[in-house]
Amino acid sequence: MSLKHLFLFLTLVVAATAVNAKNFYRFKDSNGRLVVKDYLPNSALKSGYEVVNESGRLIERVPPMMTDEEKQAERVRQEKLAEQQAKERKARLHDRMLLRQYRTIDDIKRTEENQTASLQINISILQGHNKTLEKKLTDLQSSAADFERKGKSVPKSILSQIDATKEQINENHASIARYNSQVKTIEEQFKNDLVRFKELQAMRMVEQYAQDQRSVPTATKVLCENSRSCERSWKLAQIFAHENASNKLEIVTDSLIISSKPRSDEQLGLSITRIPAKEDSMQIVLEVQCNDSDAGKELCGSNTISQLKQEFIDYISQSDS
Repeated sequence: MSLKHLFLFLTLVVAATAVNAKNFYRFKDSNGRLVVKDYLPNSALKSGYEVVNESGRLIERVPPMMTDEEKQAERVRQEKLAEQQAKERKARLHDRMLLRQYRTIDDIKRTEENQTASLQINISILQGHNKTLEKKLTDLQSSAADFERKGKSVPKSILSQIDATKEQINENHASIARYNSQVKTIEEQFKNDLVRFKELQAMRMVEQYAQDQRSVPTATKVLCENSRSCERSWKLAQIFAHENASNKLEIVTDSLIISSKPRSDEQLGLSITRIPAKEDSMQIVLEVQCNDSDAGKELCGSNTISQLKQEFIDYISQSDS
């Protein structure tokens, strides 16, 4: 027999053996005893079973059949999981959009101002129109009162004008409320975007810092080890920002503190971001902003800033005594 024919023969033998191989089912009976049978009773379908070969080697483990309540619970779990995954995908897309669309928080603020500008103009126009209508209404009501004092009926034309003027004033108020609501929605969205943008920037800085501290000379970070110390450090960070920023704090949230930007060469702006790290620990990142001028750049590269960064580390790292 040639080698080719021998190989073909062995292949057919193995295949025949695999076809003829018999599987068994291992499961617990009604008394809780582990049994092995060559058939599968209905009770095993409900309780679960294992498929084994003639040598007792496990081939497949089949879990118990789910009850209707368990199936419903699993459907709900899968729906929530899919919903959460969709939210996470949407959030990742939004993060990429923020980093692609904006370079600084000033870019975000300018975009917000542009989007609300036309709404604010409409509000101003309607408010001015209402002042004119309110004066007109006062004049009409005064004229109507003159007729009533003289014992005469108020002309229908005056009454119609009063009703129409009141209706127009109410419509304007409704429009103003609608525009104000749109402005508030835009402002809230941009506030959220600004906070998230700064968080993403801080995350990038932490990564850069890990690679080369020289890459972010005006930023520094502090690691707090647990939730209790992190909460204390964050409160101290807010006090530090209030005492050391040249201007007022514009944004204070659970993860971001931002002061107004510097308006002169000697002023400092501070931005402090809290970023989750491993387990309960967090990284608190301080950025220092100087005026956009030669003197401002010189200030940001000076020993004054180095000393300020060290003071920040010492201040928010102090123990709770």
